[in-house]
This record gives sequence, structure tokens and C-alpha cells, in this order.
Amino acid sequence: MKKVLFVEPKGIGANVFAKFMTLPLMGPLYLGTIIRDAGFDVKIVNENLLGRELTMNELEGDFLLLTSLTSTSERAYELARQFKQKNPYATVIMGGIHATFLKDEALRYVDYVVTGEGEEIIVDLLKNGSDQRVINGKLLENLDNLPVPDFNLLMNSNRMNITPVMTSRGCPFDCNFCSVTKMFGQGYRTLHIDRVMEELRRVKTNSVFFYDDNLTANVNRTHQLMERMAQEKFKFHWAAQVRTDITRYPDLVKDMKRAGCDTVDIGFESVRNETLNGLSKRQTLDDIKRAIDVFHKNSIRIHGMFIFGGDEDDMNIFKETVKFSVKNKIDTVQYMILTPLPGTETYEKLESEGRSLHKMWQYYDGLHAVFQPKKMTPFELQRGMLDAFEDFYSYPRLLNEALNIVYDKTVGRVAGLINYKSRPSSSLVRKAAANFIIKRWLKLNSDYMSYLSKIKTTMKRSAPVIQLSDK
Repeated sequence: MKKVLFVEPKGIGANVFAKFMTLPLMGPLYLGTIIRDAGFDVKIVNENLLGRELTMNELEGDFLLLTSLTSTSERAYELARQFKQKNPYATVIMGGIHATFLKDEALRYVDYVVTGEGEEIIVDLLKNGSDQRVINGKLLENLDNLPVPDFNLLMNSNRMNITPVMTSRGCPFDCNFCSVTKMFGQGYRTLHIDRVMEELRRVKTNSVFFYDDNLTANVNRTHQLMERMAQEKFKFHWAAQVRTDITRYPDLVKDMKRAGCDTVDIGFESVRNETLNGLSKRQTLDDIKRAIDVFHKNSIRIHGMFIFGGDEDDMNIFKETVKFSVKNKIDTVQYMILTPLPGTETYEKLESEGRSLHKMWQYYDGLHAVFQPKKMTPFELQRGMLDAFEDFYSYPRLLNEALNIVYDKTVGRVAGLINYKSRPSSSLVRKAAANFIIKRWLKLNSDYMSYLSKIKTTMKRSAPVIQLSDK
């Protein structure tokens, strides 16, 4: 059998958070299962899950398939170079979001680029090749044609304590900083609920994470899915990405809790309505406050995600956001920097205005300032994001929460005062870990911080552009 090595690369050292992000993308699992069923010998490697980079001696096969995000594309290109050096007559194929939108760049390193969704064309490409170096994938009309992903193809899959599950593709919204709709369409395509249940019955871990960009976009379908999950009485708890608008239906949120929902990941993005409008988010601060209230009343934890650096943001946004997060008792937060990812309106806008600082893709991970903001310097944006992280996850706050947990488990329990706002100790552990990660990030990124501190550009002057080849 022809051998196919499918690799999801890790970032190149700058993102210490990556070692804690070991869940694989679903694309390689679907494609790998399809390729295996077509008669190929398939091995899938996620370097984050592997815990290290693959060595050149391990890069063996007739085909190397690569999928990457923008922040991992440089590592993907290096893997392609090493694979070709060792296997000069083998074939390298790259797909995923970054290659889809920057296909000409990717073609400098690989034989073929597959854009969009590749499930319907990948087997023919492997068997027959193509006269064209760019093969345009097709949006799947019926997601039920996807195979149940075989995690046994994934090296070290036994290390995963969370099982990823995907029930839909696409998003009916179109935020200008997000590439989902450009990649998967603005239509909302879903797996049949029976098909979803088939996957959930195979879960062996105690936790599930739904990869859907918006699990609850279709309210009627979500009601049905929650009812089926509650009937099955699964042993696992689960988390999912949702939007604030789902809390307009409090009964549905109750159904989510009954079906085992433990945590929701919500893109709040900003505490300012003008920034939300600038991001085309189609939600308001009142929507955010309502969502926090409804989810907490149903004992569902909230992982709130915020973005700094919009044109409407000034230096006050950092403290405002931390104050809001603490006041509203958001369980955990993820403060990020607006990142102009290829394929987004934000990317096109900042490129046309000459505001990109460089094209060193490893830093396009939401944790590094890579453009000139409108109302602050790049260094102020970077430092402000880190200060917000450190403030929210500060040791005094952790100590205060630890004391509250001790109180709740003693006096509070006796007095019958236990309620959701007394958050579980697992949340405290995650916060303590976040504090450590932030300090480690600062140590690893001291050179980048120094680089940003030397940029004195304003909106009246274009920032120096550092090309990928300058790295």
C-alpha cells in the first residue's frame, strides 16, 4: 500500500500556550479516514499532541499531507522541505485555511495546494495526480457523507482526555476578523442528529468539546440534539462554542445543562459597543450581560474571549475589560490581540492601509501584536493585553478565590449557601496554570517585546514590513 503521512504542525516556539492545546483539528481525521478506506496506509501526527517536532528520520512515506493554521504555516513549510530532501520523488500536498488564502506562497514549498474542503477530491488526487497544482475543493452538500473519524490513525490519541466532535460547518454570521465564512461558507450545514449520536456513543473520555464554530446556530436543531443527549444520559461533560444570542432562549440553555453542558466558550470580543460594531460582531454589551446571567443561573461556566486592538480601542480598554470580567464573575478569560489573518476583511483592510508590521506567520496567533493600531503603539497593545491577563489571573485574586472555596466547602455548605457563583476548584487550577503560562510566555518572547518597543510609528507613517524570507 502507498504510505500517507498526515501532519498537523506545531508553532515555532513563540507560543508557549501551544503545549496546552493538544486537541487535533478534525480535517486530518476525516481525510485520513477517507484515505485509509480507499486503500492507503495512513498515519496522522499532531506535533502538539506528540509533544515534540518530528525528526527528518520520521518523515517517511509516498505522500506528505500538511494542514496548518497561519501561525503554524512556517513549520509546515519546513516539514515539506525536510520531507522532499529525504524523499525526493514523493509528493507533498498542503491544505487548510492558510494555504487556501495564500496558495501562491504555499506553492513555493509543496507540489499541490488543495483549497477549501478536500474530502471529495483527495483520493483522486492521491491516485491520479493532477495537471493543475491548485485543486479547488468543494463544499460538502451533505455532511452525513463524512466518515466517523478513526482516532486510531492519530499517534498518541490515547493521551487525549477530551474528545473533539464536530456537528456542523459554516456560520450564518460574518465577523470581519474571522475566516470561517470564507473557508466554509455563510450557510450552516449540519450532520443529522442520528449521525452525531453515533459519534457520541463512541466517546471514551470524560469530556467532549464540540468543534462547531457555533453549535447552537439552529435553535430548533439544538433543542432536538439536547433532548437526544439527555435521553442517552452520557457520562461525559461537554463544552462548546456558542454566541450570546442563544440566551434569548432560556429554556434551551436549561436543556443544554440537562444534556451535560459544563462550559461555554463565547466570543464576547469587547465591552464597548463601538468596538463590537467595528468588528461586525452583531451583538451588544447588553447581549453579553444577559448571556453571563443566563448561563450562570443554569450553572454553566463561561470561558469569555475578548479581542484588543480594534480601531475604536484606546489605552483604557484593558482595565475596562478586566474590571468587567471580574465584576461579572466570568470563570476564565482569553484576552487576545486582533490578528489580520489571511482571508479576512481585517487582513485586506490593514494591508491596504500599510499597517502590517511583518509577515512572520508564527506570530499571527492572537497573542502577538502584528499591526499598527489606530490609538496606541504596537508595544502598548502588546503590553496592555499581557497586563490584562496578569491582572485577571493575579495571585491576590487566586488567593481570594481559594479562600472563598474553603468557605463554601465549610461554613457555606452548612448554611446552605452554595450557589454557582462559588466556582469549583477546577476553575481555580486552570487560573493558576494560566498565571504560570503568561510568565513563561514573557520569558520566551523577550526579543519580540524588544522589537515592538522600538517601533515608534503612528497612523501617519507606515510601519516597516518584515517579509517571511527575512526571518
